[in-house]
Amino acid sequence: MKKPMRTTLICIVTVLSTLVGHDPSQAQQTHEPSYQEMSDKFFNFLQKDKPADGVDYLFATNPALSKMQDEAANLKAQFGTVRTLMGSYVSRSKMAETKVAGMFVYQHYFVAYERQPISVRIEYYKSGATWMCYGLQFDAKLTDEIEKAADANLSFEAK
Repeated sequence: MKKPMRTTLICIVTVLSTLVGHDPSQAQQTHEPSYQEMSDKFFNFLQKDKPADGVDYLFATNPALSKMQDEAANLKAQFGTVRTLMGSYVSRSKMAETKVAGMFVYQHYFVAYERQPISVRIEYYKSGATWMCYGLQFDAKLTDEIEKAADANLSFEAK
């Protein structure tokens, strides 16, 4: 009689210790990346010379963008030529960031390559709990924009 009771007690202790140590909410929690983590991951792809993977990553965060295969292919092709024309990725610096109502973020980056910098703009939107890419664009005319901004501040007054 003692043996079945002991076996039952061991089974109960084992089951209880398993249940106490198991929190179903922890098992199902996933880390939702912040918009900055998403930008960092995108730039890591650029740094590793995998711009197509970076575009795919950002587009995959937004169901509407992930359906825009032509736009994705166009961006991939454009980003793909950057290294050939401008050399290797060197660094990035955030020139501007604007946040609106805790739900929309616009980031503008100066991205340095060996022979020329480019401008990368990323927009994020969060209507619920998850950030998603709302827009991605780049252009190689950053130096023209810098010149225009500098020229707009010219002073013609005699000193």
